[in-house]
Amino acid sequence: MEATHLHGAAMSILISAGFALGWGISGSLALPGNWRIPALILVVLVSLGLATVGFKFYRRAKQSPNQSASPAVNPFLTTPYRIAVTAMLIAFPVAGRLLTVSGHPDAIMPVIAILVGLHFLGLVPAFRSGTFVWVAGAFCLLGATALFLPVQLGSSPPIELRSAFVGLGCALILWLSVTPLALTTSRQVRSSSAN
Repeated sequence: MEATHLHGAAMSILISAGFALGWGISGSLALPGNWRIPALILVVLVSLGLATVGFKFYRRAKQSPNQSASPAVNPFLTTPYRIAVTAMLIAFPVAGRLLTVSGHPDAIMPVIAILVGLHFLGLVPAFRSGTFVWVAGAFCLLGATALFLPVQLGSSPPIELRSAFVGLGCALILWLSVTPLALTTSRQVRSSSAN
């Protein structure tokens, strides 16, 4: 199996697992006592499982030959990627400030999810992958839906419903986005090892 493909798969999986871990921890901490620990354990286990697969691909990439005739373009160095990430990073504090000043600080997390979703559209040309279209749509839909949910649900202690929904939902989207890549790349590695 070609090193470039393995390295790309490894980076995609590792980055997604890392951000899913962050989103998932945030969502888990919004749950009340009895739900919090199991959710945290699940988030950590799934993210670490994906990260382990990513590290295996990364190590395998170092041992594999690069058979492509021309060097691959690093998508992280492309103009679309830089624009998407820069716009997102600028939009975060602007949206946070506007929502806080207007008396809607509880909308910050859903709006952040929407902004992250929009940034994925800029990754489509950078990575030449249509997967980012559905990831963008899922993040935006999740964030927009969260804006219509109550901030809290129940009492003593309440579920921080909006935060739990966004955090755990974003983690799930990221896990689902790289699981097919992890599975197909694993099959290809096993197939190339058998030959």
